[in-house]
Amino acid sequence: MATKKRKPKKLSPITWILIGVLAVMAILITFMTVSVSRITAKNAQSNMQTVAAERAKVIEDYVIWAEDTLTNFSHASDVKNLLLNPNDTEAKNQAQKYTSDFASKIGDLEGLYIADWNSKTLTHSNPETVGTIIREGERLDQLHNALLAAGDDTYTAGILISPSSGKQVVAIYRCIYNGSEPIGFVGLAVQSEKTLSDLADMQISGLENASYLLLNTEDNVYIYAPDPSMVGQVCEFPDVQNVNASIISGSGEYKGVGEFKDDYTGTMMLSTYVYLDEYGWTLLFNAPSSEVYSMRNQLQIFILIFGVLILLLVGIFGIINAHQENVNRKLGLQVQKNAATEESLQTAMFQDILTEVLNRVSFSVDIENIQTDIDHPCYCIMFDISELAAINMQFGNDAGDAVLTRTAQVLKESFPDGKIYRTGDDEFVITILKNDNSPFAHNQVVNEIIKAQSELMKKQDIPDGQIDVAYKIASVRTADELNTTVIAVLKDMAKNNGICPIGQFPFLDLDSM
Repeated sequence: MATKKRKPKKLSPITWILIGVLAVMAILITFMTVSVSRITAKNAQSNMQTVAAERAKVIEDYVIWAEDTLTNFSHASDVKNLLLNPNDTEAKNQAQKYTSDFASKIGDLEGLYIADWNSKTLTHSNPETVGTIIREGERLDQLHNALLAAGDDTYTAGILISPSSGKQVVAIYRCIYNGSEPIGFVGLAVQSEKTLSDLADMQISGLENASYLLLNTEDNVYIYAPDPSMVGQVCEFPDVQNVNASIISGSGEYKGVGEFKDDYTGTMMLSTYVYLDEYGWTLLFNAPSSEVYSMRNQLQIFILIFGVLILLLVGIFGIINAHQENVNRKLGLQVQKNAATEESLQTAMFQDILTEVLNRVSFSVDIENIQTDIDHPCYCIMFDISELAAINMQFGNDAGDAVLTRTAQVLKESFPDGKIYRTGDDEFVITILKNDNSPFAHNQVVNEIIKAQSELMKKQDIPDGQIDVAYKIASVRTADELNTTVIAVLKDMAKNNGICPIGQFPFLDLDSM
């Protein structure tokens, strides 16, 4: 007997939705991984460039400090006096004392001196070297040209190896003029090794194995390198030479961050540079790619793990969702019913259902909280519909309701700054708290009353036509505390005065009683 083949079960709509959600999530996770990787890599490279710029700024600031120091030294009258009178013993002694005193305040000093135009030292921070010829021949001509080109500014020769101490120094010169004629120059050499080494020792979070190189851009000679033996040597790395060549030619071909393999360690490195154009130096900042991109790599792993968990959770929540939706729908309906009930109760408690203005309960609460004083008086105005009961008897309750509704609407429009209350079957009370006690403020209230009175005296529409409606009006003002007894005062005034013609209504200043 042949067995019947089972028909494959059809997937439910929810199952199809879950499959679609899982597919979308997989695409989104892939997109997020790629996007986040690209962004974090870009941020890491930007961080490298920022660090390199900060290192370059430290070096630049150090050189500027040295230049400013030499400039300040050169401004003393003792300097120029000695150059004008090189054989004057008193001028020489005074200038030497000034040089020694000034030099004692400079840290990491290699030498500070005054020299005549032929580069013979007239004073020196090390007095034993006075009389030494600093440069001769072509080297002296080069120095003269550089000083004259610098004019009144300093000339920074660069970071050099001191012939006397063998240490790296920043060599700076400044020409001294007598009018427009050069008569000599001052020189300063400050040791730069400590500053450059301290800069290299500064830790960068996440880039513990970063390093930097400082080179002369024109000849690719190392000014600073982690290996001291490289200082003064020509850099043989083609990539570095290409960067400097690009800087010199102005092509700008090499920018941003480049990646290369360190031939010594086999490590992939990222490198960026900053060109200190004023001094002709190139700062190269290098860091292992694994450190620079560590955040990117960690984020990739995190996103992948997170994505797998999300996919699992989507599947689980999908199973629960069908049941939960039904529960939520029932709860939502109940919440809506409760909210509607609460709103209805709130409205019924504090608002008149027919006219949609505030009711007597609201008035009793609000009147106790009105803050009045001599500069902030409160006006209370009553509009009492005359013969409302007769209108209901003659024309029906619909006519009476129409009169009440229109009265409330007119009062709302006439008293934009007031609060409107229906305090009785045929009574409306308006409270207005003014910001000043001037005649202008009082006249403004009077005009609003007349405006409402004029509008209410017009024929009013009712279901069966139009009728005339009369009103009793009363108003009071006070700067003292208010309570619900003000209604009784208004009622008595309105009753005693009767129906008011337009522009005529009783007014009482309660504070004068």
